[in-house]
Amino acid sequence: MNKIANLKWNDLVSPTMSSDEYLKTYSDKIEFNYKTYEPKPEVLAKITELLKNKEEKLNIVALGADWCPDCSLNIPRLIKIVKLLNNKNLDLKILYGIMVKALHKPGETLWHKKRSPPEAVDPKFDLKAIPTIYFFNKIEDNIGIIVEKPKTSSTLEEDFLEIIENGL
Repeated sequence: MNKIANLKWNDLVSPTMSSDEYLKTYSDKIEFNYKTYEPKPEVLAKITELLKNKEEKLNIVALGADWCPDCSLNIPRLIKIVKLLNNKNLDLKILYGIMVKALHKPGETLWHKKRSPPEAVDPKFDLKAIPTIYFFNKIEDNIGIIVEKPKTSSTLEEDFLEIIENGL
């Protein structure tokens, strides 16, 4: 799990959606992925215990787009994990609307500067693929990111656990 040292929660300037707003807005595309995902209960229990013991506030933002298949798969899964954790010190926001710059040249940003939220092209966010899920602690420091999908042979909740074990 990587993290971005100089990225802060307050670097997020665009309007975001709550998980409920996201589920309502994109229900036709993501309902199946949300309903059928079954996170590992033992991993959720470890996350719950860790958050309780650390008395930590955790802010999460997922950047993505409705055209992206990995976003339609993994953001609903993330929402399911957060809802099952049911922790008042855990806040998830979703920032959608990332657009690809189709004719980008090597070395240029992949994201369309005018049609995407500013976070997509802000070097602080270092956005390489979507979805990218950023985790922030109570002092608003970035403690880890998940880019596109969980690591090989891992689940989203296992990557989530690894980030908070190493970052909180």
